[in-house]
Parts: sequence; structure tokens; C-alpha cells
Amino acid sequence: MTALLEVRREIDRALAQHGLRPRRVVLISPLKERKGIRFAYRVDLEDGRTVKARHFGSEEGARRLFELGAGLGAAFARPLAQYGPVLVEEWIEGTSLGDREAEAWAEDAGILLGRLHTTPLGAEVPPTSSTQRWREAAESDLALISLAGKLSAGDVASLQSEIARRDPEVARVVLIHKDFCAENMLLDARGRLRIIDNEQLEIAPAAFDLGRTFHRWPMSDETWTRFLRGYRSSAFMEPEAIAFWRIVASLETSRVFLQRFPERLDASLGLLRRFAEGRSLSDSP
Repeated sequence: MTALLEVRREIDRALAQHGLRPRRVVLISPLKERKGIRFAYRVDLEDGRTVKARHFGSEEGARRLFELGAGLGAAFARPLAQYGPVLVEEWIEGTSLGDREAEAWAEDAGILLGRLHTTPLGAEVPPTSSTQRWREAAESDLALISLAGKLSAGDVASLQSEIARRDPEVARVVLIHKDFCAENMLLDARGRLRIIDNEQLEIAPAAFDLGRTFHRWPMSDETWTRFLRGYRSSAFMEPEAIAFWRIVASLETSRVFLQRFPERLDASLGLLRRFAEGRSLSDSP
């Protein structure tokens, strides 16, 4: 609670620096205090407007997200300003996507992710990266999940083998979202699809982002095909080493659920067991 009080003080200072007078400030992060980092607040202002304030834990983290998010398309909630560890963001009013709406908008969502992946990167950013840190992180995540007794020894051994066998060693990098799923989308007052939580933007392999979406947004085979059709139409690239990145992304998400959101863990473990059995691991997306 002491940490949250300090977070609120820094949120209040950032709002004052931006010339905003809050009427109500409410913590809206789904995990509440359990989230630990990047706490998000809805801020209703005295002049009737609303913004979102997000605390990144460090000035460097907030500045990095402000820089990465500044050039996003109109579909993505815009960062408005950065003060120390706090990012002030656009608040988008709208309706959350139910299962039927999410299915109907899958192809359009794929188009948006493809556009994100074609965002120009600075000349200082190498176009490819070694996969070593992602592979090491996946192996560490698997070890933690195994230590907690959540997977059988056979499943763990199978996943270790799949990771080693399918590692492409080098991957093309792009600007990724890292949490691109229906849960973070809504339809605004004009009926447009909008992406509202962009707190994890980073430069990383495109297929890792698709692996995260595969995990976080369960779709039927038909809906996934439409999502990828939209993606290919705007990204103009074919995802690489799909199976490897699905495993890596699912292990990371499962570790987060194990540590902070155990009520979501069972579905994640079910997907990992499918991978251990060799299912859903085609490199043809």
C-alpha cells in the first residue's frame, strides 16, 4: 500500500505539470495492487474530460513508451505527455468487444497489427536480432512452472526439446504490441475499432507478437485465418518460426499468470500441454 501511495503522489504531480485538475482518480489495472508495475488510472477532470495516467516505475520506461507510441496510427490510444515515470494518455470511450464482436472484427484487427509491424524504425535499430535472450527467458519460465508442479516431467521435457529444435537463432524485429488481444480493444462512439492498452510496446520479433496474440486471444481456426489474412494484407511479410514463438510467448504469459493472476493459469497450462503433444505447432500460420 505504501508503494501505491507513492505512485499516486507521482501521478498527481504529473497531472499538475500537464495543467490538469483531477476531479476523480481511480485505479483501473485489472490486477489492482497485484500488478506491481505500470499501474493505470482513469482520471476524470474538472473540465469534464477524461485521460489515463500510467505509472511505469521509472522515468526511462515511461520515456521509452512515449517515444515508441508517439507515431502510432489513430486506432491506438495516443500518449499525450511524459513526466518522470508517468505517462498521460488519451482516454477512449467505447464498448468492449464480446465474443461475437471480437470474431467479427478479427480481420480488421489483423490489419491494425500488420500496420504496427511496418512502423519505420530508427536507422540505429538493427533489422534482426539473436533469439538467445528469448530462448533463455523461455527456458527460465519453463523451469519456474515446472518447479511449481504445474506440468508433468514429460511435458517439460517435450517443451524443452521443441524449444531447442525450433529455435531459428535469428529473427527479424519490428515494433510489437505484446498484448494485442480482444481484451484490449473496444468500439468507439463512431463504431471504429480502437486499441486502448499499449503499455508493452517494444522492438522484438514479429512472430513473438503473433504468438502472444495466439495465446491471449483464443480464436477458432476460421477466425484465426481471417485475422492472419488481415495481417498479411498490411504487414506484407510472412511470420517466421511460428511454433517456436508460440511456445516462447505462451511460457512467458503462463509464468506471469502463475505469479500474479493464478485464476487464468489453467487455460495457459492447457495450451502448453497441447504444444508438448505437438499440436498447434505448425510453422505455417
